[in-house]
Amino acid sequence: MTKFLDKSVRFLVALCMAMMVVVVAWQVLSRYILGDPSAWTEEVALTLLIWVGLLGGVYAYREKAHLGLDILEQRFGNIGRLRLRIFSDICCGLFGLAVLVIGGGALVQLTYELKQSTAVLGLPMAYVYSVLPLSGVLIVYYSVVSLLNDSSEVVV
Repeated sequence: MTKFLDKSVRFLVALCMAMMVVVVAWQVLSRYILGDPSAWTEEVALTLLIWVGLLGGVYAYREKAHLGLDILEQRFGNIGRLRLRIFSDICCGLFGLAVLVIGGGALVQLTYELKQSTAVLGLPMAYVYSVLPLSGVLIVYYSVVSLLNDSSEVVV
């Protein structure tokens, strides 16, 4: 299951980035070469940027590639580092649950109920914001996986 999710997240981030490159390239081409800028490209690029940012954050969390300070970690021994990793995983999981899943889910529900849509395409904003609870669920899942891996290292 985890390998499938890893591949799916990686593919989705790459797809969104590729689509964003194509959309922005079309915007530049239509504006400066054709002299008639497309109205929809800015909106699509912004939506894709939101999705790339959040799903890219999930992927970076999974790969332990987030920028971080290891000053505190260097001061601890092996057990202290393990405890710090467990604490960090718990904090990330709780953040993902509280802010992204619950808060993001509430935002998606609110924008859906209010029938808010994007200005140019008329796409429901709930679709744009649906990446919030999706990325939250993935971060919670990955934090649990990381906790299970960390707890297997604990020497009793």
